[in-house]
Amino acid sequence: MRPVTRNLFVLILVWLLTAAIPALAADPDTVGVVDQSSGVWSLRDGDGDTFTFFYGNPGDVPFAGDWDCDGVDTPGLYRQSDGFVYLRNANSQGNADITFFFGNPGDVPIAGDFNNNGCDTVSIYRPSQSRVFIVNELGEDGGGLGQAELDYVFGNPGDTPFTGDFNDDGTDTVGLYRQSTGEMYFRNSHTQGNANFDFFYGNPGDRFVGGDWTADGTDTPGVFRPASAFFHLKHTNTQGNADESFAYGTANSYSVAGKWGDIPAIPDIGISQVAGGLSQPVAAVAPDDDDRLFIVERTGAIKILENGAVKPTAFLNVQDVSVSGDGGLMGLAFHPNYAVNGRFFVHITAATALPNSTFENRIVEYHATPASDVADPNPVRTIIRVGQPQTNHNGGAISFGTDGNLYIPIGDGGKQNDPDNNGQNKFTMLGSILRLSIDGGVDQPANGGWYAIPAGNPYNGANGLREIWAIGIRSPWRSSIDRTTGDLYVGDVGQGAWEEVTVGPSGVAGLNHGWRITEGNVCRPPTSGCNTAGLTFPILAYPNGGPASVIGGYVYRGDVMPGLRGTYFYAEFYDGWVRSFRNVGGVAIDQRDWESTIGNIAAIAGFGEDGHGELYILTFGGTVYKIVPGS
Repeated sequence: MRPVTRNLFVLILVWLLTAAIPALAADPDTVGVVDQSSGVWSLRDGDGDTFTFFYGNPGDVPFAGDWDCDGVDTPGLYRQSDGFVYLRNANSQGNADITFFFGNPGDVPIAGDFNNNGCDTVSIYRPSQSRVFIVNELGEDGGGLGQAELDYVFGNPGDTPFTGDFNDDGTDTVGLYRQSTGEMYFRNSHTQGNANFDFFYGNPGDRFVGGDWTADGTDTPGVFRPASAFFHLKHTNTQGNADESFAYGTANSYSVAGKWGDIPAIPDIGISQVAGGLSQPVAAVAPDDDDRLFIVERTGAIKILENGAVKPTAFLNVQDVSVSGDGGLMGLAFHPNYAVNGRFFVHITAATALPNSTFENRIVEYHATPASDVADPNPVRTIIRVGQPQTNHNGGAISFGTDGNLYIPIGDGGKQNDPDNNGQNKFTMLGSILRLSIDGGVDQPANGGWYAIPAGNPYNGANGLREIWAIGIRSPWRSSIDRTTGDLYVGDVGQGAWEEVTVGPSGVAGLNHGWRITEGNVCRPPTSGCNTAGLTFPILAYPNGGPASVIGGYVYRGDVMPGLRGTYFYAEFYDGWVRSFRNVGGVAIDQRDWESTIGNIAAIAGFGEDGHGELYILTFGGTVYKIVPGS
């Protein structure tokens, strides 16, 4: 009897322990978006963090499922032109792990666990016949699947299919969304017949996405509304309003849903004050690998920050600076070979005798012994002069590209609405980005300067000024060049509707960034009907809801926060927020607002980048903050 008693005791103990331990909570499904034009997938977790990667070709139909039965949903693609399926077993860039073909050109893929075995498979819906074809296995080695195991008619031609476990029985079945009316039809079995239940949800044109949003075992509807780029998710299979709504994606996004597993989170950031009491600092730069940070004060001085302190003697007090309107000492760039030749360049506004000008933009070369903390106060030469008819929209930052040339964004000449249409005039330097060689320059009497035209500039003098690299710029107060890719980022301050960040990919000449045909992504008033052929739209734009001025920043390339490499930071002068995104294939992904970690910062006037790729925030009030890892 003792063994029986012992076994009974063990069973009771196990039962008690099991009863005392609550069941582990399942993870809810979350959404993702796919840009079909670029193949960029962006997956979102329950905290709103996102992870992005490339997968697929333009035009492929994206979907997601658990192909290897590990509990994590991963990408699938269906090529409608030939019926090929491409599945990945990881949420990362790479080649397909599984390929096969099933169906006919024009079929729509559906995915799910159609036989309650814990693994998802790929089936199809044929819109022309309103017919469902179900298979419960995956193909392999590029071969075909053969005949469907189940097929039946459901819905009307043109309905959009979706799948899910609508009654918590462990088996995914098929539903249909009628986009013309917003009505949804659900079946709880793989048999022909009428819907088991139906209801209205969403608006005509919405894109359906279904998932288990509350982790209760039942899939319920959601819609993605392209007009607003908002998701609206419902927690029950009943008619009614959304239980949760949030912005995510763009008007061109294709929606997916699933359990994505561990998404690499974007590291949090903090800020640490490193300097104060400065006079309107607007920029901070350094030669590569230099431990000093050179801070540009709009009022004319360049100060050095080193070892946590600002040196009492200025590196340089720049001559002839006129601080009026948007002007002053606006930019500083060190020659790529500064450690050897000691050459550096400043961008100022100054009094002028140029015709039809209120004052002028001037790029001036100076020299210093590279290791010295004090430069020669006397200018070496003027590189170029550009007359300005007004005192606003002057431009600002200047940067050397990875090609060794100097890039100089210049504003449109000021006033409102670019009355002379300088932004679209290739025969004025106003409203453009200049690209000059300052190695082996020659005298330029027409511009009172000294430079050469580098190979690759798009205009030859007859079809546009040879100095111009790109046009269509309004007020490029802050700009920078990604030290790794060579891409040029410009924070272009808008007129009154949109603020924008534009990107000129490295080596791409002759871009037209749109002003004054467009502002942001839309036509200038009237806001429709303009000719946008040949324009390069901004990578990001946000509406100007009051006084607003975008402050362009830098792409982070430092070593302290490796999880942020490739992240571009920018800010808003009036509202004081700092935001970021990553540029993947010309798409702004992993967008994030940092207010929850660093708060709002008054009067952000610019960003800085030191010689090691670490970033800084500068305020008109005289403070410099370093971006540091979050606590």
